[in-house]
Amino acid sequence: MHTSVALWSHPRSMSTALERSFMERGDFKVFHEAFAYVFFMHEERAEIPHKNPDPDHPRTYPDVRDMMERARLERPVFHKDFPYHALDHLLADPEYLLGQVNTFLIRDPEEAVLSHATVHPGVTREVLGYRQLARLFDAVRELTGTTPAVINAADLARDPDGTIAAYCDAVGIPFMPEALTWSAGERAEWTTWSGWHTDVTSSSGFQRPERKYRFSYDEKPHLREFADYCRPYYDHLDQFRIQPALEAAQ
Repeated sequence: MHTSVALWSHPRSMSTALERSFMERGDFKVFHEAFAYVFFMHEERAEIPHKNPDPDHPRTYPDVRDMMERARLERPVFHKDFPYHALDHLLADPEYLLGQVNTFLIRDPEEAVLSHATVHPGVTREVLGYRQLARLFDAVRELTGTTPAVINAADLARDPDGTIAAYCDAVGIPFMPEALTWSAGERAEWTTWSGWHTDVTSSSGFQRPERKYRFSYDEKPHLREFADYCRPYYDHLDQFRIQPALEAAQ
């Protein structure tokens, strides 16, 4: 069976840009937030805008997991997702977690919370995803006895070459600098959540997200409470962030 690389993150973290780079590589079968179908469509645990579900997509945790595991029989798999979509299921399935390379991506909640509210004004604390991300990180660290690779989105925006080179080294795959740029446009993998990915759809490479937010913390004080709530979980993962590879940046 081929390698499976999981990128666990939270919304508005530049995770789709990193996923787009893996699409550009061409050596991985890429799955985009497949477990979202468990949370939003099958279990219906929250409402969310810009939802266009594929009627043929599996919806239960075992069915989603098995779809991606079957794909590994033919080629390596990269899947990007948010742990809150299926946290209880994941924690109860250590064999699945142990069978893949689990990696993590974080973005400062000071930016991510406002970005999330811009796309989803009705955002709730739970779907910000930081608490569940930290919980899964700790579980994987305990299961494997090693510290998973953690990328900080600030490094990804500032030094994509060095950051992706360090990430590939940590995962054990070749670094392909040509995959750091791509042709702008929508991808079929994103149609379920197309309204969430306008930034990466219009981009041709990694770039710092624009700080054009619909609300400010002064206008929406509850968003400040959300950011403060997320901060300890962000700080916990940030202490393990990998440093960009200097040789790739030179």
